[in-house]
Amino acid sequence: MAKATSSGRAAARNPHSYAIDNLVPKDAVPVHPGLVAHPLVTPGVQVQILSVVDATGSASIGDLIAALPVHADPVGAIFALITSKVLKVITPGIIDAHSIVMRCQRGGEHGGVGGVPGPFGSNGGDTVAIDTLSATMTSILPVGLTSVTAGQLRPQVIVGSGTQRADFGRAADLQRPGVYILLRGHDAYVGYGSNVGARIAAGRQMPEGMPERIITITDADDRLSENDGKALERILWARVAADADFVVVNGLPDGAVVKPERYDQLSLFVGQVALALRQEGFMFQASSARAAIAGPRTETGRLGAPRRHHDLPDGRVMELNYCGLTALAAERKDGSWVLLRGSDVRLETVASANSTAAFQRAAWQHAGLLVPAADNSCYVVMRDLMFSSGSAVSHFVSGSKGFGRAGWRPINADAESTLPLR
Repeated sequence: MAKATSSGRAAARNPHSYAIDNLVPKDAVPVHPGLVAHPLVTPGVQVQILSVVDATGSASIGDLIAALPVHADPVGAIFALITSKVLKVITPGIIDAHSIVMRCQRGGEHGGVGGVPGPFGSNGGDTVAIDTLSATMTSILPVGLTSVTAGQLRPQVIVGSGTQRADFGRAADLQRPGVYILLRGHDAYVGYGSNVGARIAAGRQMPEGMPERIITITDADDRLSENDGKALERILWARVAADADFVVVNGLPDGAVVKPERYDQLSLFVGQVALALRQEGFMFQASSARAAIAGPRTETGRLGAPRRHHDLPDGRVMELNYCGLTALAAERKDGSWVLLRGSDVRLETVASANSTAAFQRAAWQHAGLLVPAADNSCYVVMRDLMFSSGSAVSHFVSGSKGFGRAGWRPINADAESTLPLR
């Protein structure tokens, strides 16, 4: 009979354990980088445990014990895989036979075990993981031909009733970063959770009652970092806000620092989701399929009215000189500001800047609203862009909190009498 504990003589690190004596020779070494090197985990034991987990996406410790009837210390073997980051416990509290485990999708300490890391690493940076499929294809292509990876993320969309909120918390595929949409009537709420299933199960985000429908969006390979998820939340918020059938009831999220290349991939990811929801009749019915995939060029209310280059804008024109660059903006009577076309925008943001400044750089490059200058010294604004205040414009163009409202100056003396400084 399988032992339900790993204490005493059968403990994994006990030198007198009969588990060590009987399972693996002392000089045994892994024969493959995908095998866990532990005396309680033979290749057969590893494959058996993972096959039970993979059958449904998760398994209880009791189920795994039952799958190893002749193993001297099945719990020790299970926790060897957990320690090696091949498996993880997803249920809180005391560990017992009812505790649930699932694969660590981002991979363990042993090569390919547990999944392949994301293409931009765990933090959305530049570290690119090996694409084993592309590598295999490249190795058999004739010399001079190169395989190009067309997609980095695979959306997984799960839809359910608001009454099934708790079920989302139990779904193994939702124990990962993701975004979600809550719908009730014409109201929509867009959010993010580092564990999106738990976030939905525990949250009460929808004001004045339960949502009628819950939609979760994750990456099928669990390749979304926290920054990816927060950036996705803002991208998705803008898509939903542009859907004529719904009104977003929560405010605009901050987004996160993402590089332009990653933003491109995240936008494509959301486009795939929007098309799927449109085809299933859940959302985006008022737009064409093309519009659902592409989404709005920028968030609602951010584009200024079209203006010829030499036409004066509405409001008092102000100038900000910073870091050897120049930006022009119009301060309007309603308190809003318009960053004028042709203004310079600093290439990078400083570490202390709000994440919004970096997010907007990536978003507006994606939309063609920011382009590199001819000498690559800065970005150039291609359309008038709306901001809530002069400080917000300063923060964006300079990528720093060091240039506020006080840095702006009227570009001519006559402007002093048209609108008082605040």
